[in-house]
Amino acid sequence: MQRRVVDAMTRDPRVVEGELSVAEAARLMNQHRVGGLPVLVGGRLVGLLTSRDVRAAHPNRLVLDAMRKDPLTISPEASLFEAFERMQQEGVERLLVVEEEKLVGVLTKGTLLYALGASQDPLTGLARADWLRHTLEGYLQGGLDPTLIFADLDGFGALNKAHGHVAADRALRALGQLLGNFARTHGGEAFRYAGDEFVLLFPRPRSEVLPLLEALRQELGTLKVEGLPPLSFSLGISGGQRHSGRVPENPAATADDLINLASQASTKAKGSAKGWVQVAGKPDLWDRRP
Repeated sequence: MQRRVVDAMTRDPRVVEGELSVAEAARLMNQHRVGGLPVLVGGRLVGLLTSRDVRAAHPNRLVLDAMRKDPLTISPEASLFEAFERMQQEGVERLLVVEEEKLVGVLTKGTLLYALGASQDPLTGLARADWLRHTLEGYLQGGLDPTLIFADLDGFGALNKAHGHVAADRALRALGQLLGNFARTHGGEAFRYAGDEFVLLFPRPRSEVLPLLEALRQELGTLKVEGLPPLSFSLGISGGQRHSGRVPENPAATADDLINLASQASTKAKGSAKGWVQVAGKPDLWDRRP
């Protein structure tokens, strides 16, 4: 489940009344060690005063005259990823969190980056499933139909049991590094979905991604982890077939469907003696090879 702004924001933030002087606002900032104060008039949010605004204004000016009008706001129900993109696009350090025209919190960039750290897998360095869903939904909302490759390490449970957690973690780390490098080289992104499951996401039609599978097979075939037997993998593919520009009615549901289809295809490939790659709705592509 994606984390929301309400999960990371500072509730009941320090504020300043618009009729106060800039000097008084500066004292409040220093006292509470904050770099910005939402400005209220009669309990209504009217602006934002930052430390930069304070430095540029005469101390005797009213906050109302020195503040930034129409500050950037965000809903408490928005995802942290949406908040991050807003900050990046607008070049700001904080967003005011507003619900039903009432200020309910402040989200700073520092707090946001700390919270987003939970969306990165510490073992492999890849983004987790929630970031995959966010990225996939963004492509779908933009009219793109990306192609997913779901990669599953075969026999991971037995490997973990026979060789121990440390060795199994080495295998996952090596696989994550290989998939991450492969995705970046070919204009995609890699994610650790869960356990021994990974996803490669390419913002291109399936017809342009299928030719990459032979190169991926060769790279996976060279993967060796000290102390472990040769590793094998099963891949499932979905997406990349809709007409460009068509936006689904429910991008979130479509994203889940694409992930599930790719996962099911990889499971089918794993149980098939014919091949190691399965395209959703298509026959296997290659025979399993060592």
